[in-house]
Amino acid sequence: MSGPKVVRIVTREEILEICHGQLARVDAALAEWMRVGRRNDCVDEEAVATAQRRRDALAAMIAADDFTDLQKQAPVEEEFLRADMLRRLAAVAAEQAAARSKEKRGREAATALLRRLRELGAPLEPGLEARLERGDPDALAAGLAVLADVATSSDAAPGLAAGLKDGSAPSTFADWLAAQPQPPADPALERIAARLDELDAIGERDTVSLRARLGEADTAIGGRRGLLIDALEVETGRRLTDARRRASVRAELLLVRAELAAAGGAVPDAGVEGMDADAIEAEMVADRSAIDALRAARAAAARRAAVLEGLAGLGYEVIEGMSTSLADDGRLVLRDAARSEYGVEVSAAVGAERMQMRPIAFEAGGIGPDPARDRDAETIWCGNVSTLQETLAAAGGGLVIERALPVGATPLKRIALEAPAWTASSAEAPAPRERTIR
Repeated sequence: MSGPKVVRIVTREEILEICHGQLARVDAALAEWMRVGRRNDCVDEEAVATAQRRRDALAAMIAADDFTDLQKQAPVEEEFLRADMLRRLAAVAAEQAAARSKEKRGREAATALLRRLRELGAPLEPGLEARLERGDPDALAAGLAVLADVATSSDAAPGLAAGLKDGSAPSTFADWLAAQPQPPADPALERIAARLDELDAIGERDTVSLRARLGEADTAIGGRRGLLIDALEVETGRRLTDARRRASVRAELLLVRAELAAAGGAVPDAGVEGMDADAIEAEMVADRSAIDALRAARAAAARRAAVLEGLAGLGYEVIEGMSTSLADDGRLVLRDAARSEYGVEVSAAVGAERMQMRPIAFEAGGIGPDPARDRDAETIWCGNVSTLQETLAAAGGGLVIERALPVGATPLKRIALEAPAWTASSAEAPAPRERTIR
């Protein structure tokens, strides 16, 4: 396959830019992981140090030119940080649910204790009685002490009194609370409380009023209780759905903006506070477009420069400004200094990700090299392409042949010159004027 070829070019500069962008995304993901974790008190310094070591290992891959592993591992690290924070927040939510249950049982125990003390006619200080009426768990210890005094001084609780006389250890608050019957939990109230905890963890504001309404629903009776719970179900469900989506797109926008900064783009000064999810997504689309445009322009320039540098190393005449000409015109003709009657034509569309390169022959006044030599020229060109592949690979890039025609499949393209190129020095030879002989 020594004839015209369509090749895809990847340069070291292009790969480096992608890798630095991915590392910037990991840095942004790590910063967000630490911010959310510290706000919810669910990461410690040891966990932070471990995450930082993983990030430094990714940076070391770039320094070692281990670009392939970096491009595999960076997205994995991003996803790990995201999933790890979800696990940590779930553990926090479970702890909060357990604390709520304990607090509720304490309030119910205070109410039950007050009822029992009144049944026994125990003398109560007004302040303690009022606190027990409110279900204040902190008043339980004082109330239990009163109950113990009553039990030892009356026959109302002979079993307890006997136990105390025998020197048995008095019941602790935890023992007494554990012995109390546990009322069935209301799944709707638990669900709403869990939603409010998640809203707090996400960082959404104004859950105080919702918690007040939840407390009101918990103590309401009859039909009013059902109405309050139904309203909270709808509102907290909607709020949480919106908050989750907003948090997700906000987190992704932070990563995209980090990538934009790494690409040398201007990151908008405006934050996302007050933006809804749709507005954040629109910002993200605009930033991604900016990244693509910046990278495409630089990558195209790097591809053109790499190909021309490689061809110059193969003995083709490359002069200053040819890269710009290729960008402007989309086509460039180079002469082989060792065989001035032959050369190569390079064609590239906008972006220069793919190029067509084909050997060509020059002629003047209808006179050119013997067509019988064209086959040799194509064969030599095939060897040049192989050398160009090796050169780009050694520099950290690559050249992939996507389409090629065999030797002799099409006549060698001929380009007319003002005078025979092979009779003049390279400095005196006129510039080629393109013409295809069919």
